[in-house]
Amino acid sequence: MRHALPSPAKRAFAAVVVGLVSAACATTRYTQSRLETEPHAAKTRVGEAVTVEVEGLKVRVGSVDRAPRGQVIPNLGLRLVFEPDALGYSFDPGQVVLRAGDGREWHAAAGGYRPLYPKASVDLVFDVAVEPEARMELVLGGLARGQKRLEPVTLRLARHDGRSYDRLYWLEAIGYMLSAAAYAP
Repeated sequence: MRHALPSPAKRAFAAVVVGLVSAACATTRYTQSRLETEPHAAKTRVGEAVTVEVEGLKVRVGSVDRAPRGQVIPNLGLRLVFEPDALGYSFDPGQVVLRAGDGREWHAAAGGYRPLYPKASVDLVFDVAVEPEARMELVLGGLARGQKRLEPVTLRLARHDGRSYDRLYWLEAIGYMLSAAAYAP
């Protein structure tokens, strides 16, 4: 019994699909600070970004110190995005403190109170990196509603490794497969 060999076009199409699927699986390994809210509570949230709420003010705190694994860990960078439920909230980034386990502290840039509006964001950079194995605390102070200062919120930080999938490869692979399928007999 003779088996028919696939046509050259079908072999080329199969080679392209195999190559694209393997490229679509490319990943990037990275290291980044991870934040933890409500330590030791049942609803503990952990991730590169967390949202906390203080008296009607939602604050999303996101880590922006991602680096490819094996490279120098950058200084801690955070992006705070605010969602007040009403007017009258303000924030002083100079009152945010990063505290190491041995008691050392770093302060964010000073600047005084500024009014907050929906989707307002502030980037904070500290002159220290969150190293692997290190545990640090971020004391999110400087929040106020009118003349009343709000209680500071403490978040825990630690370094973690992760893997991200580059979605651009997936979109390219799908596009190539669709265009190749259009030319197949």
